[in-house]
Parts: sequence; structure tokens; C-alpha cells
Amino acid sequence: MIDSVKKRGKKVNIANIKVMTHAKKVVTSLEEWQQRYAEGSTGEIIKCFFSRVEQAYTVLRKIEKEPQVAQTLTGHGRFAQYLYRFKLRDSPYCAFDPVKIQDLLHILEDCDMLHRERAALETVIDVRIERRNFQEILEDVTKREKFLVFCAKVVEICNRINK
Repeated sequence: MIDSVKKRGKKVNIANIKVMTHAKKVVTSLEEWQQRYAEGSTGEIIKCFFSRVEQAYTVLRKIEKEPQVAQTLTGHGRFAQYLYRFKLRDSPYCAFDPVKIQDLLHILEDCDMLHRERAALETVIDVRIERRNFQEILEDVTKREKFLVFCAKVVEICNRINK
């Protein structure tokens, strides 16, 4: 690159070339990371919240990383399905709806246990609590704050009922 610029008789600004080279490496790295993220078989819960790595980075750097947030975004918490997976519970099913598996998404989206709280939140933020809307909710600061309070409540309740 430097040689081709010199041949055309132009001055070479090494600092600019280094910055551009670094930027290209970062972009390539992000593209590779996005591809691994999208094609990977793990992290299905967090993919409901963030379909793109850049979006996850942008939002996550703005919020406090409390245990309840981590449990919400990963689905790794005292949810019946998660505990059952590790033989810490006899059944993965929800006590409030025995035909449904009690995972994070069930509790957030449609579990009767939190029907009143979910309806109140949906009214305040004017968005249905459904996985197809999670990205929209998390991108808006006001909606995100209210949603994360709801998520913390979900985690606290599950911690209590799934001891």
C-alpha cells in the first residue's frame, strides 16, 4: 500500500495508514465474531435479545452488570428447566402452567405467575413483552430500564420458588 502511494508521487502519512490498517482488522474481527455468534449452537437466549454483536456491545456497555441481568440474558438461573438440566429439580415444568417448560422466555413472555406485572409493564412501555420485541425494548433507554427492573423481579421470584 505504501509503495503504490509513493510511486504516484504522493506523501505518505504513516499514522493514517496505521489507523486504516487497524480499523480494517477491527472490522474483519467483528465480522468473524458475528459469523461465529450467528452460526454457533450456544447462546440461544442472548440471541433473542441481541441478534448482532455490535448491538450487544452498544447496549451492554450502558447497563450495570448485575447478577439478575446476567441470568436474564443467558437464561442461566433458578429456572426449572435450567435446574432440571443439572438434576437439581425433578421436573422442568412450570408450577403455574404444568404443560409449559419453565424457562426464562416462558416466564418473561407468558407465565401466569407474572401476568399482572407483565401487563403493567407493557402498558407503560407500549410494547408487548415478546422475544420479537426484546431488541426494540433494549435499544430504548427508558423501556430498557423498566424492562430490566421487571427482569430482576422475575429472577428474584424464580430464586425464591426454585430453591
